[in-house]
Amino acid sequence: MQIKSQVTQIIVLIVIQVFFFACKRDDPPDYSPPASNRRTVLVYLGTDNNFRAEAAQKTGQLKNGWNRDIDGNLLVYADAGDHPSLIHIYTHPQKGNMSDTVEIYPPENSAGAVTLTRVLNRVREYRPAASYGLVVLSHATGWLPATMSNPSPQLRSVILDNGTAETGNYMELADFAAAIPYKMDFIIFDACFMGSVEVCYELKEKTDYIVASPAEVVSPGFVYSTMPERLFTYPQADLQGVAQDFYDCFNAQSGLFRSATVSVVRTAGLDAVAGIFKEVAGQASNEKDISLNDIQTFGYGQQKIYFDLGDYAKHLSPDSYSEFTAELDGCIVYKAHTDSYYTAGAATLLPIRSFSGLSVYIPQNAYPEANAKYRELKWTAEN
Repeated sequence: MQIKSQVTQIIVLIVIQVFFFACKRDDPPDYSPPASNRRTVLVYLGTDNNFRAEAAQKTGQLKNGWNRDIDGNLLVYADAGDHPSLIHIYTHPQKGNMSDTVEIYPPENSAGAVTLTRVLNRVREYRPAASYGLVVLSHATGWLPATMSNPSPQLRSVILDNGTAETGNYMELADFAAAIPYKMDFIIFDACFMGSVEVCYELKEKTDYIVASPAEVVSPGFVYSTMPERLFTYPQADLQGVAQDFYDCFNAQSGLFRSATVSVVRTAGLDAVAGIFKEVAGQASNEKDISLNDIQTFGYGQQKIYFDLGDYAKHLSPDSYSEFTAELDGCIVYKAHTDSYYTAGAATLLPIRSFSGLSVYIPQNAYPEANAKYRELKWTAEN
């Protein structure tokens, strides 16, 4: 009986091993996420602030919007506090759409230039491609430095990081530009006040196109569910579609939520815009008294900081306005706006009478700090 028992055990072990190896042969090999050499896009979620909940929301929307026919690599860097991560969104042949974690990082400052550069380099190393795109979600105040005392529309500059260990971390516009280690096909800013001529001119060597809003972006911001389809059209991404999805979404709202301004800017045309603007400004009489109240503004509450570029040029030199507009329209691929825009500083809607697609700062005696910093920008230093 003992021998029979031992034989039985041996037979059972053999059967188990045969079954195990048979199953092993039927299982597919470990799956490697697809790699495309056409385009890689990084969605950079600088949400270690009061946008923390949006990190998971946006990632989920991008995942749901992906489909197996898209030819490209979609990566998401999400910093919502404790465990920033790099995520790859793709379609698994058996499991469907996936959002796999590529790397997890210790708590860090996502508003730091070093962090942005490291993530962009890692993305290129992980999925090299012929073209690259960048989407940035965070708080922002355009070109305005975050350290100024006046004006102070809750200054955040380009990205805000509110982590426990790094409260008050911001990235200035010049640092943001310097942190981008290689040329982008496009940069999309899901952030307030980034649709200014100063921002676009600072980034003209870093990207071919910019999608941004001259005014505040009402939450939940851009439409991420349709982004994957838009970002991976060829030969160019459907940036107008991205902008129009955003506009259509908010134009369909009511009350304070019916607020949107957005533009798609071709940066190659900005040098010509700068040249004609310099001529327009030079033709304006030094004695000409221009009231800031007469120029379309997209400011924060009662602070008049962001003015419509075209409207300002018209007030400077009406005779040259058509020539300036023709040059500006040459680099504005698409623009759209609702009848009014929301300003959190006054918690109200203000009318939009004029919209050229970009904002501009007008130096004022009330803001000496801003005036000094403004002279350091490429827009003013080179023109």
